[in-house]
Amino acid sequence: MAAVERRKTLTERPMDVLYLSYFGIHLLASLAIDAQLTYPPYSQSVFPAPLRKVVQDYLTTSKDPFLLAAAAQSSAHVWFRVLLASETVFQIPCFFVAIWGLLNDEKRTYPLMVCYGTLAASSTLQCIFSVLYGDDGAGLTSAQIRALLQNYIPFCLIPLLLTFDMMLRIVGLLNTPRPAQPISGKEE
Repeated sequence: MAAVERRKTLTERPMDVLYLSYFGIHLLASLAIDAQLTYPPYSQSVFPAPLRKVVQDYLTTSKDPFLLAAAAQSSAHVWFRVLLASETVFQIPCFFVAIWGLLNDEKRTYPLMVCYGTLAASSTLQCIFSVLYGDDGAGLTSAQIRALLQNYIPFCLIPLLLTFDMMLRIVGLLNTPRPAQPISGKEE
C-alpha cells in the first residue's frame, strides 16, 4: 500500500504565503471597488455608503482611466466592463477556492489557479500597455501614471508567477511514478 503524502504546512510553502496574501488583498479590492462598477448605476444602493465612498475616493485620487470609464458606462471601454464582469462572476469565486486550496495544500486547485492567473495577468497587461502606449494614458501626469503602474504591475506579475508555478507543480504531479496496478480480467 502506498504511503499517504504528508501535506506541507503553510510556513513550509513560502510562495503559497505570497499567493494567499495576494488573493486576500485582491478579494478585498474586488469586493470594495471593482464589483460595484459591474452593477448598473441605479443599483448602487445595494452597496453600503462607506463602500461607495471608497470607490469615489479611489476614482478621485487615482484618475484610473479604466475604472472612470466603467463608472461612466463608456462605450469605448466595453472591453474593460467585460473584464470587470468576469472578475465578479469568475475571479471572486476563484479567490475563495484558491484561498481554501492554499490553506489546505490542496493540489486539486492548481488547474483553477492556472486559469485564474492566465486571465488576470493578460487582462492587467492589456491595461498596462493601454496606459503606456494607448490613448488611456493621455491627460495623466507622469506621477499618476507611476501610481497606476504601482497598482497594476503587482496584479500582473503575481498572477503570471502563479500561472507558471502552478503549471510546473501540475507537471511535477503528472510525472510522479505510480505504483504498478494489476491488469484486471487477465489470468496469470
